[in-house]
Amino acid sequence: MRIKKIEIEGFKSYSQHEAVRDLDPEFNAITGLNGSGKSNILDAICFLLGITNLAQVRVHSLNELVYKQGQAGISRATVTITFDNDVPPDKQPAGYNKYKEIVVRRQIIINGKNSYQINGTSATNQRVSDMFRQVGINVNNPHFLIMQGRITKVLNMKPMEILSMVEEAAGVRMYESKKQSALRTIEKKECRFDEISRLIDEEINPKVQRLTKERANYLEFQEIERTLEMLERKLIAYDYHNSKLQIKDQEKRATDIEQQANKIGEDIGQLSDQVEAEQRNLKAMGEAKSKNMGPELGKLEDALKEQQNEQVKAESERDEKEANLAELRKTVARKQKSLDTDKKELEAKRRQLERAESEIGDEEQRGKAAEEAVTKARQKLEALAKGMTTDEEGREVTLEAQLTATRTQLSEHQTNVKKAEMRLGQLNKTLSKKRSELQQTSRHSLSQNDSKRELELGIEQLEQKLRALNFDPQLDHQLEQERVQLARERGQCAQELDRFEAKNFKLRFDYTMPYNGFDRNKVKGVVAKLFKMNEQRYATALEVVAGGRLFHVVIDKVKTGEDLLKAGLPRRVTMLPLDKISANVLDQRLIGQAKRMVGEENVFFPGELIEYEREIELAILSVFGNCLICGDMDQAKQLTFDRAINCRTVTLSGEDFKPTGVLTGGFRKPDASILTALNEISGQYERIRELDHRMGAIERELARLRPLRQQYDQFNGQLTAQRKRLDAINEQLRNSPAEVIRAEIAQLETEVGEANATIETAKPEIEKLTKRVKEFEERKTNERAFQERERKTAQQELENAQKELEQLKGTFSGIKESLAGLREEINALENSIGQDEEEIVQMNERIEEIGTEIAKSNAFVMEAKEKVKKAQQKLETYNNEVRSQEKQIRAKTAEIEDLKKRVRHFEAKIESKTRDREEALKNAKDFEKRAQQLEKAHNWIAEERKHFAVEGTAYDFRNYSFEMGKSEYDERKTRSKDLLRTVNPKAMESLATAEKELNELLSKRQQLELDKKKLFDAIEQLDDKKRTELLAAHKQISEDFRSIYSTLLPGASATLEPPSGAENCLSGLEVRVAFNGKHKDSLAELSGGQRSLVALSLILAMLKYKPAPFYILDEIDAALDISHTENIGKMIKKHFCQSQFIVVSLKQGFFDNANVVYRVNFRDGRSVVTRAENRHH
Repeated sequence: MRIKKIEIEGFKSYSQHEAVRDLDPEFNAITGLNGSGKSNILDAICFLLGITNLAQVRVHSLNELVYKQGQAGISRATVTITFDNDVPPDKQPAGYNKYKEIVVRRQIIINGKNSYQINGTSATNQRVSDMFRQVGINVNNPHFLIMQGRITKVLNMKPMEILSMVEEAAGVRMYESKKQSALRTIEKKECRFDEISRLIDEEINPKVQRLTKERANYLEFQEIERTLEMLERKLIAYDYHNSKLQIKDQEKRATDIEQQANKIGEDIGQLSDQVEAEQRNLKAMGEAKSKNMGPELGKLEDALKEQQNEQVKAESERDEKEANLAELRKTVARKQKSLDTDKKELEAKRRQLERAESEIGDEEQRGKAAEEAVTKARQKLEALAKGMTTDEEGREVTLEAQLTATRTQLSEHQTNVKKAEMRLGQLNKTLSKKRSELQQTSRHSLSQNDSKRELELGIEQLEQKLRALNFDPQLDHQLEQERVQLARERGQCAQELDRFEAKNFKLRFDYTMPYNGFDRNKVKGVVAKLFKMNEQRYATALEVVAGGRLFHVVIDKVKTGEDLLKAGLPRRVTMLPLDKISANVLDQRLIGQAKRMVGEENVFFPGELIEYEREIELAILSVFGNCLICGDMDQAKQLTFDRAINCRTVTLSGEDFKPTGVLTGGFRKPDASILTALNEISGQYERIRELDHRMGAIERELARLRPLRQQYDQFNGQLTAQRKRLDAINEQLRNSPAEVIRAEIAQLETEVGEANATIETAKPEIEKLTKRVKEFEERKTNERAFQERERKTAQQELENAQKELEQLKGTFSGIKESLAGLREEINALENSIGQDEEEIVQMNERIEEIGTEIAKSNAFVMEAKEKVKKAQQKLETYNNEVRSQEKQIRAKTAEIEDLKKRVRHFEAKIESKTRDREEALKNAKDFEKRAQQLEKAHNWIAEERKHFAVEGTAYDFRNYSFEMGKSEYDERKTRSKDLLRTVNPKAMESLATAEKELNELLSKRQQLELDKKKLFDAIEQLDDKKRTELLAAHKQISEDFRSIYSTLLPGASATLEPPSGAENCLSGLEVRVAFNGKHKDSLAELSGGQRSLVALSLILAMLKYKPAPFYILDEIDAALDISHTENIGKMIKKHFCQSQFIVVSLKQGFFDNANVVYRVNFRDGRSVVTRAENRHH
């Protein structure tokens, strides 16, 4: 399925219908000057094939594909390609076997629809894509499309990357797809396996267990009835026997307890001494912290602030320079705009002057001519009256003087002609010699000119890439600067908050993340930080109302608290889970009655005095909901002890009244209010949240810009390097021998032209002067008659001129003034334009100076940032040390508290031991009494007690206890009664059915295991097939690689080989190149053209492994010389005769090998294509 014809209309530079007809089925070439539109033909093919990555056709949107984006009256772009479908059936797309040709048409309309047609019938994008994929053409993974950039990528590939190219060429990705499909099937079977397991675990097994239990209950009921009497006798016997043993044990226990109590007393003394020693250590640690840490913190903070000020100063200076630079650039732009306006106005004035001169210029010339004629006629009459005449300039001369002057001029012209002819002969000899020298020295400059053209093309492409990035480095710099400033401000806020929370450590709740991914929003925070007071005067009252609950921690649910406790907390805290707590809130009617009693302005419900989020309302009301706040003690007392109110009240000054009669109050330090301090610093918390939000937005934007900045830096660096190389080549060309000779030739040709011009100009002048000499000689022979004739002629000329001047006098004055005014305006504009251009040059020089200053300022800013960073690190290290010491102090405090707890614990143990000894003595007496009672109540004890605790008898008490026996007896007795009511005689039958169902599910689960094993076996087989196919592909591609490279570069060979030490190609592939049988160690030893040929040969060898119907090559020979270019054409004709090639090239050596050449020209604002056949093919 090859391309026969391409029709383009309204697409990019093809404003009108243009057809690329009769494409050769093998080798076609497209050539033309840069910008003529030759690559747009390839873009049209990709567009029709359905490309989705528009960057590959060098646009950002479909609208840009329309000629001048619809701004030239053309609103649609249409591409139609006729494909030859007269091929074997296995190479035809399914469903199109009856068509000899397939005509595909794609059209887009500006801001409109995008449509496809196949053989005149509308089609969807997917249908067109499927048709092309059936014949191996996927434009979105275009192996048939070879760009110059792709060759560069191949040169830098690693062994595994080259292997992946071979995998793509071999089509083993299909095996990988099947492998992934098998893994998905395994995943589904594992889900089924889990479902069966869940059914067994959650339904069948519980049912079987229940029926098994019912069967056991039935059997147990029968067994219990037989064993109850035996258990009762054994229990009584054990009770009797145990009572006898316990008498001795309790007496011994009393003695042991007394010894243990004495030992514990000694331990208490040692622990008390240890507590005193640790308390002294704790005091020393606190004094050391207070002494050493205070001054150092101030120094570090001052140092950080100083460095931050230096940074701000440096940044301000840089920003000022950047602002000056931007303003200067704006001034240049305005000046340039004004200059352009002046130039347009100057051009308009000149056109106006030309029109005026064309319209009224003849009148002006006639007026001037009439004035000059009057003047000359008068001068001539005056001269004739003196016996003289006038020359051409109107000066008085004698006839003899005119004859002498004319002869002198004639002699000078004749001399100049002879000199010019002699000079011309010398110049022609020198010119011929220089041209011969130029032919000998111009070969080297040709390669430099090629390099120059390549660099200019590369620079243009890089500039297009930079514009396409749409990246603003100024915006990126501003965002980074803002991020640094925000981070600095946040650090200052955080330090202030750390100092505040260090003084009020109860407001801080630190915890360890219970697990990865824990949602911190589940922990709402300390109660005191979850609300905001309406007025400062309520702080004391609210603190008294809340009490210790002010420092409770609010969490979302109980499970969160359990997770936090398991992870461990640094101190003991009380948590309020929102899903479990309940609030005891005063009734609104009671609050209303209280306000009526003492006045609304004197009593307040705490919930009305604070602001908080609705989601934590339950926690806030549990803290503040069961109390009232009053203005003074009298009002509080009245409400608390009123029978109707009878609730707790707190005054604004902090006195606490309870209905039980308890009054709490007293002096409070003015600065002791935590809520007041928290309210003052709450702005810092809010500011940190605002800063975090803004910094998050900036970080996201910087993350979005980061890849663009990297690409911008990369492209800009490449652009700078290529511009430097271009300048160097231009300088070399200017100073090269060929250029020097070329300049000399140009100068000689100029002189030859001047000499010829001198000769040509002098010949008519000599003829004219010769004629005048004869005239003057004739006049001299009859001078009197000549004087008379001249006088009459002069008189007549004067009269005619005066008459003409009189006729023109009315209009000539106005015309003269009008044209003089226009000329003055033009002179003024020309002077203004000259001044503006000089000012723009000076301002551009100043812009370069400021740019250099900004670069220096940026260096100062980076240095200041580094100093700030170091100061911040020192401060952070210091803060870490402070926190570490505080942590040690807290640990020491906890250690002392633990020792005190142990002392209290041991003291409690002594008391317990004393009670235990008294209890043991009492128990001995009780057991003696119990044994006597049992012997009296059960006569059989006297006969059977000789068997008590004897092994092998019914009274074997090994692994037996009274509780066990009693429990077993009671349990069996109770069980007997329960089973009598609930026993199920049908349990045996139901259990068999359930076990059968369980066995069936277990069988299914086993089958799933077998299926999974088969799938893994299939995956292993696919891997083997992939390995076999890949080894075969490597062998074939390597052979084609060698053949193609040797065609492109005779005498050279190239192969694909595994890396050193690798068994086969599965470990990666490397390119090995040899010249005349001698291998190169690396591609770095090759020239740029040779390396490009290596990459191109490798790509073509892979394409040949599974050839496409046609290939598109876009200037792949750009980096190659003429001989290599010719070899590429020969290679294509030799190795790819079964595929169609469409290539774009600027080099004749390449497209001369093509069967058909299409030349693209740019005429009248549009691209035009002409076709030519290479007849020698």
